[in-house]
Amino acid sequence: MSSLGKILLYVALVGALAAIVSAYFFIGKLNDTKTQLTQSQAMVETAKATAEKAKKEREAALKEKDDATKALDDSKKDLEDLNTKLEAAKKDQDKLQATIKDANDKAEKAADDLKKFQDVLGGMTADEAKAAIEKAKSEKVAAEAEQKILADQLQSKAKEVADLQDAINRTNEHGKMSPGISGRVTYVNRAWNFVVIDVGLANGVVPNGELIVYRGNSFLGKIKVTRVDPNDAVADILPTTKGDIQIGDYVLN
Repeated sequence: MSSLGKILLYVALVGALAAIVSAYFFIGKLNDTKTQLTQSQAMVETAKATAEKAKKEREAALKEKDDATKALDDSKKDLEDLNTKLEAAKKDQDKLQATIKDANDKAEKAADDLKKFQDVLGGMTADEAKAAIEKAKSEKVAAEAEQKILADQLQSKAKEVADLQDAINRTNEHGKMSPGISGRVTYVNRAWNFVVIDVGLANGVVPNGELIVYRGNSFLGKIKVTRVDPNDAVADILPTTKGDIQIGDYVLN
């Protein structure tokens, strides 16, 4: 073989070798690209699944929040209705007490009249005395009957007030109170570890609700409501309280 032939053969071999090497690297790069593409697709699918899960969790959380808000609104409405009925029942109770007092006065007057008629019987005819006595007796019996009826009504109204108070306590057994309640300590019992405050049902205070106690800028501790009336409440001093609570200290939630 001539020198030129050898050179051409050498060049052909080098070119073939270069082509093989290039093809090898190209195939390798293609495989890497394919692997990266597969990984990217997997990451996209994972991201989609994560986003879908997050969306469902957010929807569930929103629904739970809406349900909780509705339940709280319903509880507030029930509490307002109970408070309205309680106030009406107490007004009826006051009216009954006034009516009973009037009935008692009538009964006393009838008894006095009967005694007077009996004392002055000598100055009346038999028929006049008999008629006057019978009238006084009738008035006394009627007054006593009215007195008993009104006493029964008062007892019934007192039970209604107690039932409404109990219903209010059960409606608020978890101690949920609207924010913004503010009052003061009006009495402190250190022996039994409780206080009385000057805010109650009319201000949004409910049984089992907790309030913080402070004086100036100093935090004293917490109290837990045990009994509530329309305008005041009784609360236990919680064990975590560090400060010495005194009359005049402020309370809020």
